[in-house]
Amino acid sequence: MIKGVLRGGQYTPTEDALREAALYGHLDGWPLLVVAAALRDWPKKRPSASAIASVSWRQQVLTAILDYYVRIEERYPLIRGSLVHSGFESFQAPEGVELIREKRMRIVVPKLEDIVLSGQIDLYYPEHRRIEDYKTCSSVPEYIKPNHMVQLAVYAWLLRWSGFEVEDAAINYVAWHECRQVRDVKRIDGSVCPARTHELMTSEGAFLQHILDAWEVMLAGFQDNVVPSTQECDLRYCYRCPVKWACDQIDMRGETIIPDQFRQEDF
Repeated sequence: MIKGVLRGGQYTPTEDALREAALYGHLDGWPLLVVAAALRDWPKKRPSASAIASVSWRQQVLTAILDYYVRIEERYPLIRGSLVHSGFESFQAPEGVELIREKRMRIVVPKLEDIVLSGQIDLYYPEHRRIEDYKTCSSVPEYIKPNHMVQLAVYAWLLRWSGFEVEDAAINYVAWHECRQVRDVKRIDGSVCPARTHELMTSEGAFLQHILDAWEVMLAGFQDNVVPSTQECDLRYCYRCPVKWACDQIDMRGETIIPDQFRQEDF
């Protein structure tokens, strides 16, 4: 749970941070509403579509079970994404173009009845049976990022299990000076394929196995404080991880921890 803001070496509790931001209109230059959004916490009890798609399951577990302070700049990419999504919600579709936008779905996964999968789908075009997602980025990638491919697949199967057909998929990447649709993904073996033909999109069995693996790892973390191995994290993102101070104290192979024994102020 987020306890407040880390400003340099100073820990500022949430209430104090919001009070200062309201008084001056900003906190260290960050406007009040941005500060409030950065400090908004979403308690995690079950893995969501975005958590499953994450390339950092260890981080997902630690942020769910530990109290910690954040730097606002670490949270800003999430806020920027919310701003972009809000803007796209206001865009009107041309006359005659049918679409389903910002649809929240929640499904008991077939063949895995103990798993409830949820997610919010950005765009679905019923006539063309195409799903699209919007992602903000600093520069548009050549290929769909692996975690975004997983998220596309989650949305595709949520739609299919709800009676919709999905035959095409793409990510619309939004950078500061560019917005471009990317439709291809690079597999682990280096080969490239359209997102619509990726095994997570075409094979229900392959998709269910990925979901089951993620669900078991994260649910054990959320409910029983079992921190997964660092292999369940993309270590390229360590530099901006808000719980790295705790991660460094935990066995790289993973272990069960007592969250109350971890205080950010002590590390």
